[in-house]
Amino acid sequence: MTSPIDRLEAEFWGACVIQRAAPDEDAVERWQTDELAHLRERFVVRPLPAEFDDLAGRALAEWQDRENTLCSRLGMTPEAFLSEFEKLREDYLSGRQEWRHTVASLSPKIYGAVRNMDWVNLFSWVLPNADRERAEAHRTIGRMVVALFYVELLSKHESDDESLPLRKIEARWRLVSLA
Repeated sequence: MTSPIDRLEAEFWGACVIQRAAPDEDAVERWQTDELAHLRERFVVRPLPAEFDDLAGRALAEWQDRENTLCSRLGMTPEAFLSEFEKLREDYLSGRQEWRHTVASLSPKIYGAVRNMDWVNLFSWVLPNADRERAEAHRTIGRMVVALFYVELLSKHESDDESLPLRKIEARWRLVSLA
């Protein structure tokens, strides 16, 4: 059986996310070098249709179960995990090496909690834009989803600053951290 998160992501993307063509070469270049501009300029997210309410509720419940299990395994609250993540992210971005130890200790415990970048997109920018009434609640989940996947990507790509996955996940972190 397909998970509610996977079903919501697949159905919602097709029904509610519109991709616009680049208006000119400058936009193409900007979208290739600035992931935030790419997300903000290229995609339009329509409001969440009522027909998705039940599926969205089941997907959010599935995530809450995953997060509870994960936090139990980590021995941390979501807030403690996010605080630890922000420290390791700052170390990583500033070029210090302390983040490596934290990533090495967290990675085995969190591996697979977030299935893929589609889940990151769903929780970091699609749902907050589609369901404005609950945008902050979605963004709160998005922070956790992005942070978990960021740690997983750091464990895989280490300090490859040109890694496309790391550039993409950093943009999603900035999105969920703006509000």
